[in-house]
Amino acid sequence: MNKAIYAALLGIILTASYAFSQDIYMPVEFRKALANNTRTTDGQPGPSYWQNYSDYFIDAEVNTFEKILKGTEKITYHNKSPFDLTKLVIRLYQDFSRPGKSRDWETDPKDFSDGVTISRITINGITFDPSGKDVTRPGTNMIINLGSSKIMSGTDNAVEIDWSFKIPEHFPRMGMYDSTSYMVAYWYPQIAVYDDIDGWDMIDYKGVVEFYNDISNFDVRLKTDRPNLIVWSTGILQNPGEVFTSDFLPKYNDAQSGSTKLDVDCSKLDASNQITKNNGRNTWHIKAESVPDFAFAVSDHYDWQMKKIETAEGHYTNLNTAFRPGAVSLKYDVLTIAEKTIQYLSTVMPGVPFPYPSMTVFNGEGGMEFPMMVNDGDEDDWGSLIYLTSHEISHTYFPFYMGINERKYAWMDEGFAVFLPIDFQTKMNRFAPDNATKKEDRQDQREYITKGYLRNSGTMNDIPMLAPSNHLSSTPYRFNAYAKSTIVYETLQDMLGEDLFAKTIREFIGRWNGKHPTPYDFFFTFNNFTGKDLNWFWRKWYMEYGVPDLSISAAMVSDKKMDVKIKNKGGMPVPVAVTITYEDGSIVTHNRTAEVWKSADEYRFTIETTGKVKTIVLGNKYIPDVNPEDNAL
Repeated sequence: MNKAIYAALLGIILTASYAFSQDIYMPVEFRKALANNTRTTDGQPGPSYWQNYSDYFIDAEVNTFEKILKGTEKITYHNKSPFDLTKLVIRLYQDFSRPGKSRDWETDPKDFSDGVTISRITINGITFDPSGKDVTRPGTNMIINLGSSKIMSGTDNAVEIDWSFKIPEHFPRMGMYDSTSYMVAYWYPQIAVYDDIDGWDMIDYKGVVEFYNDISNFDVRLKTDRPNLIVWSTGILQNPGEVFTSDFLPKYNDAQSGSTKLDVDCSKLDASNQITKNNGRNTWHIKAESVPDFAFAVSDHYDWQMKKIETAEGHYTNLNTAFRPGAVSLKYDVLTIAEKTIQYLSTVMPGVPFPYPSMTVFNGEGGMEFPMMVNDGDEDDWGSLIYLTSHEISHTYFPFYMGINERKYAWMDEGFAVFLPIDFQTKMNRFAPDNATKKEDRQDQREYITKGYLRNSGTMNDIPMLAPSNHLSSTPYRFNAYAKSTIVYETLQDMLGEDLFAKTIREFIGRWNGKHPTPYDFFFTFNNFTGKDLNWFWRKWYMEYGVPDLSISAAMVSDKKMDVKIKNKGGMPVPVAVTITYEDGSIVTHNRTAEVWKSADEYRFTIETTGKVKTIVLGNKYIPDVNPEDNAL
């Protein structure tokens, strides 16, 4: 097509899509995607939607004596886009620790490193000098200018890289927890996402914003070097007979098949009862299909439990826990907590069978999620352990199964990972065992979240949620990603009803799992599936400044009727709950969803009074209000 004609047609389409969206802000990147038919205004992937992916073949070796990880990587990169690519962007996350790199917090110089050493790069048989003019390494990205050797549209491309790095003692969300226990993530050179919204993802890893990966396939061979050094990882072990002793292998196979539960304290193993062959000098062959990333952990002295669990009818997952000996969390039976979490997610909320064949809860530091792996700190508080474990496992759906760009839209995954297990957490907290230690009251998770939200609502840290996450830091980032987004999901669920809300979430997951949904795909799926125009709601909560701040006034019309007026002073739509207490002790409640604020900032209702009114109170402990002083009469 003639370029001038194409430009004219594109202008017409963009103008039309902009007219459609007059009541909701829509950035030009998404309007172009509509024009290119990769996205739609009904929330479905467009007829021309495309997505690139890779097949990773990695041979790596962990040297626990010198703390070095090195590997050879062969990647088949599938360019499904309609564009010829003139450069290739490779992520080198370990460059985060190189001196001079930009980071979201100060780093102790003792934690500096040389980052990733690249010794060889070839692309489609052409060798590129890692130190040459065609290869640059700003931030944590390595950019290879291909020149005339373009990656053509619709082609499969061979990329080979040899690399190594020193395993850091301290690194965001991974690291070395003792001399032989590591959680290893951000470890292999990874091809960045090239998508229909932004082209190449050039956002650097600076420590806060996390994942945005293509859905790819992994075939990994990992060499270990110590007796009983066990590997837990994304994916499924392909060669247990080659790494485990003949005495231990039947126990492993029985646990894998569901016949028994495996429970072995590796700290009690020695030369007389090893469970790995060849003094641990083995190659662990692991495969993982249709996942956005690959992580692994190793230790030779952790307490390892494994059990095959039924996550939903006819669906099974091999569940592992690996905790350091004496971890206080073990007194709460972490394996059972993880099992109940997965079953809840699979059958209740979101009610989608757990999508992966394995899951490991590894005892490292803090809390972090990876596909089929979570990194749990050691929690002495029952409520904290329930929250941490269920939150990290919930990330299986958001961002991993859904392919979300949490670098730009962290609220799409962190908020869901708080929201999805709320009922589960509350129920589990009420059944805390007698030996539970509670450092704080998490008995009511919704109230806890509401209080957390109010700490920053209306402050200068309260930024509209569509602000790209990578442009925020510290408090504004966490406020949008966790507290505010959870309040929005709670409000939306209340407005739609639990049944319709759950069905719509499942519809969104069904439409976009394994793809790359944006906030607008989320918004439009809800509009389309519910049959409601929710643009007013998206505009208020995601695109405008405002706070939840309702006030109440009332006027007695007669002995038996009372007019009540609620004013939305802060702009944000939240539910209305009015509690009327009579002098005889009887109580009447009046509840409305946030939909009353769709087209007005005032809501009135009339009630029939049955006696002398003692008090009228607006709100409850679950509805945020920044100024409760005007909520009672």
